Amino acid sequence: MLSAWKRLSLNSSLGTTNSDNNGVVRSTPTHIVFDLDGTIADSQEGILNSLRVTLDDIGLHPSDEEMRAHIGPPLEETFRDFGIDEENLWSVISRYRDLYATTGVREARLYDGVAEMLQKLRGSGVRIGLATAKRVDFANEMLERLGVSHYFEKIAGVSFDGSLTTKKQVLNLVLDYFQPQDRRRVWMVGDRAQDVHAALFHGVVPIGVLWGYGSHDELDTSGALYVIDEPRELLELDVDVESV
Repeated sequence: MLSAWKRLSLNSSLGTTNSDNNGVVRSTPTHIVFDLDGTIADSQEGILNSLRVTLDDIGLHPSDEEMRAHIGPPLEETFRDFGIDEENLWSVISRYRDLYATTGVREARLYDGVAEMLQKLRGSGVRIGLATAKRVDFANEMLERLGVSHYFEKIAGVSFDGSLTTKKQVLNLVLDYFQPQDRRRVWMVGDRAQDVHAALFHGVVPIGVLWGYGSHDELDTSGALYVIDEPRELLELDVDVESV
């Protein structure tokens, strides 16, 4: 269930803990881990184009809306949902990735306000990581092209060999790198249920965003503690640590 939040001014000190007038202990983050697709970047054009060609090649023709609903989850889950059996799964994924590497990874743009948000977070001393279901080389290339890779201290994505595929596993890599003292002051920010589930699994604060591909209902039902409409709202958010 969503909780109400208290607004801070943009000049407030991040990475702090204090009590409000009711004695509720509230804190701002020491670390924030972001999802990529639908959170940092609008990458749907490249993903949909690569999905469309991959599925057309094997005689499947879902609508754009059906494909759009699968932006975010791991590719294995996406292609299984489209009826690909285990015998052919990895060859289909390989075909998709070949297409995506050729053109799709370049067909992305930053969401408005994201660069400014990242700059202010880093300037306030927050350590920033990225956990994506995208392959890590694609994530690095995209962030470089978008001009924001330098804000991220740790970038983690799924592995080449298929041994690391879920958002829970990828988030664990980032947390192992950061070794935070208090996970209640680590935020996982994303637009899909998988981001929320990974955050809850690892005991960090799940924050949903509505400028990506997930819905308010999806984020609420999956257990997001907060849901925000614009990147700047992340700078104005603090958390009731007793609710984490």
